[in-house]
Amino acid sequence: MASSDPARLAFWCLGAFLAGSIPFGLLLVKVAGKGDVRRHGSGNIGATNVSRVGGKALGVLTLLLDILKGGLSVWLARRAGLDYNFVALVGFLAVAGHVFTPWLKFQGGKGVATALGAAFALDPVWILPSLGLFAVLLALFRFVSLGSVAGAALMPLVLVFRKPPGPVWPGLLLWAATFFLVIAKHHENIRRLLKGEESPLWGRKEARG
Repeated sequence: MASSDPARLAFWCLGAFLAGSIPFGLLLVKVAGKGDVRRHGSGNIGATNVSRVGGKALGVLTLLLDILKGGLSVWLARRAGLDYNFVALVGFLAVAGHVFTPWLKFQGGKGVATALGAAFALDPVWILPSLGLFAVLLALFRFVSLGSVAGAALMPLVLVFRKPPGPVWPGLLLWAATFFLVIAKHHENIRRLLKGEESPLWGRKEARG
């Protein structure tokens, strides 16, 4: 498919945004009969809060579906022959759809899983350093938000070393904007981390005498 066809490019943009906008966490918790996930815990519709409200199984399912939103959008765009820069736009819009979902008055999730899926579909090797950093920080401190922010911040740095040849700077900027959006959506978490008020995933460690 030629990347210069405005109508088809508009279709990809709209499709990516709408795919990203599906609030799987909210829907799964409601279907399970556990109410509105936004009224519990952190109020977020992402996997971490879903697991707190609806249980680990729903949390894992939400995580996988949110990853799929970004991953499938980028994978299909690549399969359709769109160039690197436009694939980056598709990834950005999938994440933006999750963060600013129109079905929830443009109040969505933080975009971590959707961005992860988009990055994996572009280049699986690209996400390994960030996943490693996330895992280490989560194991040490038990804060999902800390690992997510640090992993997102590392992504653009890794991207510079994994970029393809050619004029791809618009795509690089779009991927950087994607992960900046993820970090920006964690501003409340960052504030709580700095104040020592953030809730750890598995409860706080007991103080040792």
